[in-house]
Amino acid sequence: MENQIFQQLMLDDPNAMLSDEQKDFVITHKQIVACGSMAGQYLVEMAYKLKHMRDGKLYRAAGFEEFGDYAEQAIGIKERQAYNYISITEKLPQDFLIKNAGLGITKLSILAAADKEDRIQVVESGQAESANVRELQEYIKKLEAERDNKTEQLSMFQKEKESAEKAKLAAEADAASARKKLESAEKRVETLKKAKERAEQEAEELKNLPPEVQQVENPETLEKLKAAEAARASAVAALETAQKQLEIAADDRMTRFKIEFEDLQAQLDEMLALLAEMDADKKARCINALKVVLKERGL
Repeated sequence: MENQIFQQLMLDDPNAMLSDEQKDFVITHKQIVACGSMAGQYLVEMAYKLKHMRDGKLYRAAGFEEFGDYAEQAIGIKERQAYNYISITEKLPQDFLIKNAGLGITKLSILAAADKEDRIQVVESGQAESANVRELQEYIKKLEAERDNKTEQLSMFQKEKESAEKAKLAAEADAASARKKLESAEKRVETLKKAKERAEQEAEELKNLPPEVQQVENPETLEKLKAAEAARASAVAALETAQKQLEIAADDRMTRFKIEFEDLQAQLDEMLALLAEMDADKKARCINALKVVLKERGL
């Protein structure tokens, strides 16, 4: 809960009626903040100097074999703490360190380990300054969890979108294949119809020819009549063949339709089973996608 009295005292209103105790508090508080800021600035400067000492191996000039020995024996800090100082200079921009030096090494180390976006949000929200170390760590964990959740949701949405696009492409490919099959069947039927018409025409022209060619005495005429009779028989056979092929073509299209229809029913059963396992929002989106596909095909 926000301290209203403290906020009021920090307004720097020269006309405010403050008690002697309140005036003493304001002065002392500002001095503490100023000292903390100066201490933070010196600590950041110390961090840069420690990095220079380590990177240049300057400690060897004083007889120290390792940087950790120098930190513990000459400076009086643990090696791990010295590396914490150095890490903030390597992970945080210099202008950020200078601007936020008053936060202290511990908070700066926590911010250095955080994601850049989280770090910016923590500083802009004022949490870096107002929260203690434990609260700051918990706040950053909360931001990380929220970001991971958003990333996971975006990933799931992207996968669903890609899956829907693949399904759409597959459906379009199936539709294109079906259209080609239909066009091929229609062309075949049209060809058979024309063959049937030609056969009917030839049969009509030949049906009145004399059936008994043996009664014709002229050899030349006899040969013509034999040829005509053979042609008529061939035309009749062609007519019968065309009629059978038309029947087969019609049955073939019906058979293919039955097969495709059975496959479609199986796919619909699988899709309905998947829809039953989804929550209401995902189920509604999937049903809407089906409606869009059907509408695009004029169904």
